[in-house]
Amino acid sequence: MFVFNDRQDRDRASDGVSRYGVYLRRYPKLFASLDEDGTVTGDPAVFAAAAWQVATSPVMAPPYLGWTAERLQSVALTHSEVDSALIARVLFAVPRPSALASVAGFGDWDRGDRWNRGYHIPYHDRLSRRPAMLTTTLLAFHIPAAELHTPADAPERLTVADAKASVKRLAALLDARCAPVLVALDGLGVAR
Repeated sequence: MFVFNDRQDRDRASDGVSRYGVYLRRYPKLFASLDEDGTVTGDPAVFAAAAWQVATSPVMAPPYLGWTAERLQSVALTHSEVDSALIARVLFAVPRPSALASVAGFGDWDRGDRWNRGYHIPYHDRLSRRPAMLTTTLLAFHIPAAELHTPADAPERLTVADAKASVKRLAALLDARCAPVLVALDGLGVAR
């Protein structure tokens, strides 16, 4: 479901090494430890959320980390209030539920074209002619810190290797948790 643009990361790097690394150096405060002593956090949940934020749009455009699941609208990460964990909120476009199927006068998701596939909010010109009813489902997951990548180079330094390992591990965890939902939606031939 997720893709990593490693080749573009090297080929488009202004420092000759890693474009993602350049962006990481622009946002060191996202990785600051809670001790406020200038060190990099060793907390896997805090580190993963920061690494994900930098790796995705709108911070990186084009992003280091993208996704291929057409229904995926967004991934939001927050820190658990009860333990050292991430709370992941993953939003998917879904078909209109049967309770709303009989409500007339609304358009649906714009499905794009062969170059811009996915489920998109219709452009303003289409909305000016017809409102849209865009239904989604929100999946929320508790991801314990023990399941996440622990940054090896923290607290001394922020490294591209740790950041990439962190986003790749988190992507794998989210992929495993979201796959059954995508299979249920797309595997049954549900088009809208």
